[in-house]
Amino acid sequence: MSTTMTPPPAEAQTPPPAGGPTRQSSRVVAILVIVLGALIAIGAMVSAVFSTVAAASVRTTVRTIDVADVGALDVDVAAGSLRIEYADVQDAELEVTGANGADRWTLRTDGDELVVSSPDTWFGDGWSFGGWPFGERGAGEATLRLPDSLAGADADLSLAGGELVVDEGEYGRFQLDMSAGRARAEASVDAVDASVAAGSADLAFDGAREASFSLSAGSLQAELTGAQPRSVQVSVSAGSLDLVVPEGAYDVQSDVSAGDFDNRIGSDPDADSTVTVQVSAGRATLDAG
Repeated sequence: MSTTMTPPPAEAQTPPPAGGPTRQSSRVVAILVIVLGALIAIGAMVSAVFSTVAAASVRTTVRTIDVADVGALDVDVAAGSLRIEYADVQDAELEVTGANGADRWTLRTDGDELVVSSPDTWFGDGWSFGGWPFGERGAGEATLRLPDSLAGADADLSLAGGELVVDEGEYGRFQLDMSAGRARAEASVDAVDASVAAGSADLAFDGAREASFSLSAGSLQAELTGAQPRSVQVSVSAGSLDLVVPEGAYDVQSDVSAGDFDNRIGSDPDADSTVTVQVSAGRATLDAG
């Protein structure tokens, strides 16, 4: 009798652990993290270098110009900041504090106009990498001092970026055309025409006989003091406008197609002073004070 030997079954081969791809993915993530950290560190160092260089190069310079034959002011601010004020000076003075000083600003006369404008920055209204010298401060901080002989001159002001401040003073017709930035004005005027396409404006005028305020976006706060104006026109297509007029009777006429108009002074059809309000969107408030 023969015996048949049955060999034992072969042991199942255990597949190698599937750790290769996982370890490779982890390695890629680690490399990316290292690279990102290095870029952040380099960016911080470059930003610090720019800030240090800009701070070291800051200087204050002053330019003057004869304005004996000047009767109007033409100002264009596209970057930086400009403050306009009257002072005890004989000529008009432009003082600029910044990396470039006053040399890059325009200060000249054109006929009977005094023309002042900010320089164009490398990146338009500015690239805020490191804050300075790029960005709106790249044009510097300027102050325009006017002699008393220019009191009552017409003012045509344009703001496309940065900041514009009118610190009191007396003007004839005051015109502000604003497309961006921040504006603040306090002055005595014969008439005012302010148009704000974007940004924010805080305005206060004394003695205006005629006033016009137009807002396309952003915010506009305006206050009229002194005698009642003969006529006031308000137009709002977006944003928020708040207007305060002197106490008295007004014939208020409004056309609101959308948005909201809050009339807090009522209306008297027999009043000599008229207020016309048109709101196509946004919000307008009319008050007295």
